[in-house]
Amino acid sequence: MVAKTIIDEFLLITKILFEKNFLNMGLGSISLKLNNDQMLINKKNRHINENDFYKSVHILKKDLAWEEMSEDIKIHSKIYETISSTKAIANIFPLNTITFSLEHYNLLKPIDFIGKENIKQIKIIDITNKTEWNENKEFIIAKNLMESEILIVKGYGVFIKARDVREILKKAVILENSATILLNSQQH
Repeated sequence: MVAKTIIDEFLLITKILFEKNFLNMGLGSISLKLNNDQMLINKKNRHINENDFYKSVHILKKDLAWEEMSEDIKIHSKIYETISSTKAIANIFPLNTITFSLEHYNLLKPIDFIGKENIKQIKIIDITNKTEWNENKEFIIAKNLMESEILIVKGYGVFIKARDVREILKKAVILENSATILLNSQQH
């Protein structure tokens, strides 16, 4: 029954991320490490309401199942391989956080109390060379996530690693609220 509970929690959190428009068909990814060599990850171009939204695959063994998975599977695999304590990963697209990243080049530093207490400051990296990025993004992202639990890639997305999917949701919501507050405070 435990496995069913873990999968139910994975689907619940994923559904909330879809409802907040942080994930969508073909955009974003979410995974959950099941053991040392298995993860649940969403499939390419699947909606959360589809019966075959996710699949369990090997983390390091690139087999035919990888072809069906999110394009971020190499990134998730590299993070799990590099940071063994990571149990869940998401690549999300929170609108205000992405907007903030386009206007600021180095850091998102919350000014609200909850943001300051929970996420402190988040590094923003820029894709300066598209070819280099496409060839090395899994290494770049894993390296940056060794130093922080959240990474913002300017105009691209947000990567979050955590101990479980609930923690991903919490961090995503706090980050987006802090980015919204920062954007609104700059308008005055």
